Amino acid sequence: MSAAARRAGRTLAVSAWLLPLAVLGVQALSRRWFFPQLLPRTWTFAPLRAVLTDDRTMAAVGRGLAVGVAVTAIALVAAWPAARLLATAGATGRGLIFALLFLPSLLPAVGLAIGVNTVLLRTPLSSGLPAVVVAHLVPTMPYAVALLTAAFARLDPDRERQAALLGASAWQRLRLVVLPAVAGGVAAAAVLVFLVSWSQYLLTLLAGGGRVVTVTMLLFNALAGGNPSSIGSLALVAAAPSVLALAVAAVGLREPARS
Repeated sequence: MSAAARRAGRTLAVSAWLLPLAVLGVQALSRRWFFPQLLPRTWTFAPLRAVLTDDRTMAAVGRGLAVGVAVTAIALVAAWPAARLLATAGATGRGLIFALLFLPSLLPAVGLAIGVNTVLLRTPLSSGLPAVVVAHLVPTMPYAVALLTAAFARLDPDRERQAALLGASAWQRLRLVVLPAVAGGVAAAAVLVFLVSWSQYLLTLLAGGGRVVTVTMLLFNALAGGNPSSIGSLALVAAAPSVLALAVAAVGLREPARS
């Protein structure tokens, strides 16, 4: 593929990504924006300022970040040994295992949320923040395992064996050989797991018993009949962590320039 085609593809992808955010930004900063007006006639920062200074909204953002970070950490740690095993050349039944892992993703969102909540109700984690974290692991673990497996598949096992022969301990091999080799895959898995967790609505609502309120829940509630400017402001706040995570991933995973 030529350099011009790659640049055109990147430009198209970035435009498709930024256009919805631009529309949300215009809606958040306007009072009255009706069809067929191309741009609103009245601009104001009041709706966005009201959302950003609302204690309930900021608490929901913090709660969503806490859940997302916890889910990401647990998913990566739990997926690590499974991914290492699946990445080995002699691993059997790999396709069947991946099919079983992604099977819950094929269910309707409502059915998955009700099923997970039904199971949680029969455990001590009937509701609350821990229940939400466990519930979010159901849709996120398959992505963590799949991306880490791809990263470990590119790891040369001879490098670990050579490090062991040179006297490196298990911790030194992990820190000096394995982690640098799979850092990109770990970063991609972390970003994707966080984004999937951050965007959950039904799982958060049911597993949290309505008491764990995240900004995604506030946004869905506002869509039921809120002010368009407030909805746009909430949508921008809800999108901010995702945009930041994707931007960091794009910079961190960018291929080095070739001479």
